Order: sequence, then structure tokens, then C-alpha cells
Amino acid sequence: MNSLFLTLFSLTSAYQYYSYQEIVDTFKKLEIDHTDVFRLYYPTKNLDNLRYLDCGDEECQFFYAEFAQNFNATDLPTVLIAAGFHGDEVIGQNVVTELAKYLTSESKLEFLNNRRILLYPMVNPYGYYHKVREEMGKDANRDFNVDNPSSICFQTNAARGLAQVYNKYIIQLGITFHGGDNSISYSWGTYSHKQNGMATESPDDSAMEMIARIMKDIAAENTNLQIQQYKIGRMTDLVYEVNGGYEDWAYAAGWDKTNTCGNRNSDEYVKPSSNARALTYLIEAGFLKQPKSNTLGTIETTNQMLENWPPLHFYDQKLLSKYQQGYGNINRNLMASLSLIDLAKPYLIAKWDGEKELILNFGGCYSVSKLTIIRSDNKSIIQDQNTTGIWDQFNQGFVIPNITKNDLFEISYQCDIKQFKTQRNPDPKLQPQSYFVQSRINNTYEYRYDQYVIQNTNKILYRINVSELNHSKINSLFENKQVSIYVTTQSDDRQDQQISPNSNNNKKEHIWWLLAIFIVLSFVLTILLYKYCSKKQEEEVMEMYTIQNEAKL
Repeated sequence: MNSLFLTLFSLTSAYQYYSYQEIVDTFKKLEIDHTDVFRLYYPTKNLDNLRYLDCGDEECQFFYAEFAQNFNATDLPTVLIAAGFHGDEVIGQNVVTELAKYLTSESKLEFLNNRRILLYPMVNPYGYYHKVREEMGKDANRDFNVDNPSSICFQTNAARGLAQVYNKYIIQLGITFHGGDNSISYSWGTYSHKQNGMATESPDDSAMEMIARIMKDIAAENTNLQIQQYKIGRMTDLVYEVNGGYEDWAYAAGWDKTNTCGNRNSDEYVKPSSNARALTYLIEAGFLKQPKSNTLGTIETTNQMLENWPPLHFYDQKLLSKYQQGYGNINRNLMASLSLIDLAKPYLIAKWDGEKELILNFGGCYSVSKLTIIRSDNKSIIQDQNTTGIWDQFNQGFVIPNITKNDLFEISYQCDIKQFKTQRNPDPKLQPQSYFVQSRINNTYEYRYDQYVIQNTNKILYRINVSELNHSKINSLFENKQVSIYVTTQSDDRQDQQISPNSNNNKKEHIWWLLAIFIVLSFVLTILLYKYCSKKQEEEVMEMYTIQNEAKL
């Protein structure tokens, strides 16, 4: 009976493919229901000379969503998840739609509150509606001004619309979903960066490889549904090289050689290209362009996987087998997307067991260096310790023993950046060029674009009051919370400073103590006054009684 119930439940919660109109309606409804954190934008709205593209009785809609807890924040790391360059490769469009639903759900992971996440579900809506690869005969993923003949770029509405996203934001990390293979690949994928039939090494190759491995590990295989583990490598080696590919444009148009698309020199084309330095991954999300519906997975499995973050049990394939039919193509690509979003910025996960152990996990990092922990008595209990981040499969958390609820800690650390700096033979021979890597390896890094800014994010300082941790669940502590402080400058100078409890908390505690004393004093005074009045009344009664007796005599 139980197995029958689970089977029926999994059927009702199974992922299904969305139609073009269902994706449009889903995003519009999410904006209405969650307008405080979820907004839609239409990037082609003000562009001239667009081709008319029909999606049924109406013109095709180009749109993307921005998810953020504070739209006015200027320093949030920005991640772009896009899908649907080729309309007949359909996993990505549905992954991005399900990701939008998850981000706006009550169960969303807490670290997502400290990111700006852009979701572009249908880069080529015409292709998705008509179930064809191209946008009315033109391939949108060959239409960018990188390694491309100058007269044939930015001809599609899809390429022009996506470029306008780079005209507005500083994008640091990105994914594009495709189909027809089974790989996670990264730059280079151009003819101009190829030697002896293989891709050359980009200046950010080490960081790209590390992040690709993390996405591969968490987007695990499921042999029950013939889902194989992703291969990782450079695009030319795993897929093929192209002219005008988006992924290389998004990574290198801001610094590598680009062309001007003939006479197109307006801000529409020049500004986005100059702002493109994002580590961008091409995910070929399965050998079939449209996998069978029974391989998509279930919503329930996603919810189970995301009860804690990250679900490192995925490194153990035996444990993964418990999901069997529930873990499918949408589940694993949701996990890959969330892992990339996680890596956008370091953060701290703290858990207290309520008795004696404080457990720290370091998000956004593969490993941690220069970890320093100082107790409130100004005694350094850990100094320059190295440890693992949450993406190391052997990570069990960093344990601080003998903790009481009255302890206050100052914790400073940085993500290990040795691998990011490691270069073998970069082409061209430059230091890492991406916003993401520069913000980690350069302590004085700052880049501004319109109202947005990127600064060094690798020097981290937190203050934790153990009594404010809920030991029943993991709490992520961010800079917008009262119990923690985030700094972008050197934190070493502050390690010798005396740590004092949060002043606001002290004020609140003093108020409660004063109130308690006032209540006690009021109670005591009331009793004393009552006794005094009672004694006085008794004396008056006795006096009257004495007078009456004397009168009788």
C-alpha cells in the first residue's frame, strides 16, 4: 500500500514539459504573486528594426526575470541562467521555469537571498513555439561579435535581446542550456583559439575547470533513467568550435578581440560587448534534444534534495539510488544551476547543537585559507587554519568544541584562490580576466558599471552570537543580519580588537532588566504600603475602642 501511495504521489508531482504559452503565463503569474522579489523585463521593447516573429496569433515575447531580495542593492553578485537558443532543445526552458518557481517558493535556500539571479527561459521564443532550431532561419548562437565576420552579427532578435541584459548588469557567472549531447563545457570554443585541433587554454581556465567539476558532481547520473554523468572540458574539445558563439562572447567580448558588426557602432552593440567578462558554461543537457517525459524527475525529489544545502550525499552513488525514478533531467540541472549560484559569493553556515559544539561550513568555497577564530575574551582559539569548503566531498564542517550559549565569536577567513591563479599556457598570455576571478584574487579590485559595482569578495569577517543561533536547523548568516558583519577590506587588523556584544542587543537587555527591577520594586512597595496601611487602620480601631471603653466607665 505504501509503495502504491508513493508511486501515485510521484506521478502527481512529476515534472512535465511546458508549452510556450505556459512558460509566458507562469512567469507573469510569479511576478504578480511575488512582485517584491521577482520582476520581468522585456529587453527588445525599445530596439529598432526588429524582425516580426509570430508565436501563434501574437508576436513572440522576449523576456527575462530578475530575482533579488533588494532590487536597489548595487553590489549583489549577478548570475544569469539562460536557455533556448535552439528552440528544439527543450530541457533548459523547463529547467529555468522550474528554477523560477523554486526561487519564489517559501522553501528557497537562504543563501539565495544574497544574490541577483537573472532567468532567461526562452532566448529564442520563436524556435520554442514552432519547435525548430533557429530563429526564422538564423542561428542565434552564431550571431555575436566574437570571432565572427563583421557583416553577419546581431541579426537575430534573440542575440540583440540577450545583449541588452549585459547593457544593464554586471554579470559574473552564467549558464546556457542546450541539448543533443551530455557535457558541461567552457571557453574556448572559437576558431581563433584553437591549436592542433584542440582548444587553447583561456586566462581563466583553472577557475572554469574547478566550477565545472562542482556542477558535474552535484548534477549526478541516474542509471535507472539512462542519465549519464556529465563530461567536462573546453567547448571546442567536447562540442565544436563556432563563429559568433554566445558563451565566448559573454566571457571575452569585454577584453578579447571583437569585431564591430559592420557599421553597427551604436551603444546597443558596443556597450554590452564592453561589459562581457562572465564565466559562462554551455550545458548540453542530454543526448536527446527532447528526453522522454518520464525522465524529467519529480518535484518531491527536488524538495528532498534541498532540505539541506549542499546535499553532499550525492557524492555517494549508493545513496542516490534511493531516488530511482524521481531524480531526472530537470532535477540534476536545477542542482547544477544552484551550485553555480552558490559559488557567486562566499558565505558562512553556522550550526550550534545546543550543548557544546559550534559547526561552521563555508559556502561559496572549495577550500578555505587563513581561517581565524577569536572568542569574546580576546583569546584566539584558531589562527591561520586551513579547512575545506562545502564543495569538498570530504567536508564535514569545522567543529569548535566546548561552546556555551553566551559565547561570542569573530570569524575571519578567505576562500583559497591558489587554483584560480594557476596558469599553464594561457591564450592570450594574460592574467585572469573575468569579474569573478578578479574579485577573488585582487584585494583592491573594484569595477563599476552604471549603478552597479563589484569589489573584492574574498576577505570575509563574521561576528556570531551563539545564543542567537537556532540549534534546530542550519542558519545562514549574511551581512544584512544583525549578528554578522561583512567587509570587503582587510580584516586582519581587527583580530586584536576587543570583541563587544552588539550594542543594540545590550540596549534591549538593559531595558528588560530595568523593567524587571521596576516590577519587583513596585511589588515590594505595594506589599509594604499594604502592611503600613493595615497597621495604621488597626491602631485607629484600637484607639477608638479604648475611647469608647473610657466613656462607658
